[in-house]
Amino acid sequence: MNFRSLSPSHDKWEPVLPVAKMSHTFIIAIDFGTSFSGYAYSLSPTSAKTEPHVKLWNKTLIQKTPKTPTCILLDQHGEVMAFGYEARNKYYEIRKDTAKYYYFKDFKMSLYGKVRSIKDVNKKSMSALKVFSAALSFLKEDALKTIRQNTLQRVNYIASDFTWVLTVPAIWDISARQFMREAAVQAGLVSSFTEDTLVIALEPEAASVWCKQLEPKDFIKDSGDKVKLSVGAQYVVLDCGGGTIDITVHEVLEGGALKELHKPLGEDKGGRIVDRKFIHCLRKFFCDGLWEEYEREHPKEAQEFMEDFSYLKQAPQNQVYKLKVHSKFKLKIEKREKAGAGESPLFKSMEGVSWDSGNIKISEEKMKSFFHETLVHITDSLTGILQEHKGISYILLVGGLSSSHILREHVQREFSDRAKVMCPKNPQEVILRGAVMFGRDPSVIRSRKSAFTYGFVKMQRFDPSKHKPEKKFTNEDGDWCDDLFGKMVEADEDVEWNETRKFDFTSTDRDQTVMSLEFYRTERKNVRYVDDWGVEGPVAHCDLDMPDISKGLDRKVKLEVFFGSTEINAVATDLESQSTASVKMDFIKSERMWAEMSWAQCGLRRGGCGRKTFDTRQGMFIYTAHFEHKATQCAYKRLKGQIPAL
Repeated sequence: MNFRSLSPSHDKWEPVLPVAKMSHTFIIAIDFGTSFSGYAYSLSPTSAKTEPHVKLWNKTLIQKTPKTPTCILLDQHGEVMAFGYEARNKYYEIRKDTAKYYYFKDFKMSLYGKVRSIKDVNKKSMSALKVFSAALSFLKEDALKTIRQNTLQRVNYIASDFTWVLTVPAIWDISARQFMREAAVQAGLVSSFTEDTLVIALEPEAASVWCKQLEPKDFIKDSGDKVKLSVGAQYVVLDCGGGTIDITVHEVLEGGALKELHKPLGEDKGGRIVDRKFIHCLRKFFCDGLWEEYEREHPKEAQEFMEDFSYLKQAPQNQVYKLKVHSKFKLKIEKREKAGAGESPLFKSMEGVSWDSGNIKISEEKMKSFFHETLVHITDSLTGILQEHKGISYILLVGGLSSSHILREHVQREFSDRAKVMCPKNPQEVILRGAVMFGRDPSVIRSRKSAFTYGFVKMQRFDPSKHKPEKKFTNEDGDWCDDLFGKMVEADEDVEWNETRKFDFTSTDRDQTVMSLEFYRTERKNVRYVDDWGVEGPVAHCDLDMPDISKGLDRKVKLEVFFGSTEINAVATDLESQSTASVKMDFIKSERMWAEMSWAQCGLRRGGCGRKTFDTRQGMFIYTAHFEHKATQCAYKRLKGQIPAL
């Protein structure tokens, strides 16, 4: 990728990409959660102050919930049979014939680990893109059907009539967000030509947008009274969901827009951790594998029991909590008691847990112990943020787990002397409602903190007084220094909404017809080379055709990079022909390329023993790294005549 970067332009404010403030007034927002998912929609004009409509799901004939379990049942061809409560119930009816079906549940967090193939409950694999797109396709069709049934005209809306909003955890990196965009395209929410009508919203940001406009009466009583987020207010949003605990910090600006004060933090410490602790407790409490046997033989009932536990987590404070077991487990206990006739104990002695005629009794202290790991993480994270940002006045608790008095009281107890702790009513719906508002105007988040230092690989004329000898590269136009890191934005730097950074390049090869751009990132603020320690990459890669070679080295390319959204986009222009092409920052493809070369090149980047040489015959760099006296070699395709240089 031969190019020389000329002096970067500092004209940051000229918008070169379509502003994502949507022309559509119809919005559908999907909150694709770890444990539960749902959607909300609005058909009101942008200026109208009407609340979004939240779809209610039928858990039973008489009970409705604002979200449904994130589980999907697919046939052997990968077609959707059911989603949510219906999928769960249908699967347990047919579960003995598993060869014909795929049943996935709690699969969202697979993207946190960048998994591209996921296994269902029976260990059968399927493409993650297929599973996610199938789930989104179901939610799309269900939303369109719901809207049609609830409008007077019974209008048959189609997907392209709407702006779509997908929420993702703040801790997901750009490749995971791009994956969700690809899944949305495959699901038919948008097409490759209408991707500008798809907005990726960070979950705590959506919550922040909704909470900002709430009145004091909209918060639960133990949050205090007469509090409203006015201009100048700084606050933390603590999003406690089923999978992650995400944290963002915002300040309210004039006009109601928000400024991010701290880059998002998060960890896989949500409600699933609490559930796992409880299940572990049950397996220890019941002797001889009784609970494991119950889970295997009656998974539907065991799942319903865990949902009862979810409601118990939200119950008011008690000295003792009672959780009634379901019929099949009670029958199993009775059979064991008769068979054993008192010879073999069914329960282990455990402080805080006891059996009482079909009920499991749990003490308040034992219940708190299930939350311990989550609460420690919250305490550590908030302590660091409050120490760094002294002006924070409020802590907002949102997400389903915030319904738990144990979590709310812990945060109150630990931090009420430093900030006002508030929790809105129905905290599990806050993200959905805020996502609709965010879809109307993504610029409501006026500025964000860059999570990484981003840059591109570049070349300069080789200077032995400044450059490493091993970075020297020679072609017909002279000696060059390769692998230099050209900074585009710095970690923790403020980037404004729709802010554009410009960079100009020229070719270093007279016959160059393609300019390849490679992008890298690091948490360090200053690095010299793209293979310095802590640098990841290439994390993105794109190519630009340069068909007109008549001017040789006197050809310029302008790169304009847009940082101010939840995703990174760019436009490259060949100034010779005045042709402009949108550059897709393909983080997924680049991750795969990085994985393929990781053993050899990572050894070099992380201080391993190795070397890099240029093979003129193959036209590529060869990386060799040594691990425990074994050499691993990989070829990194960086074709001669395509490398950028400064």
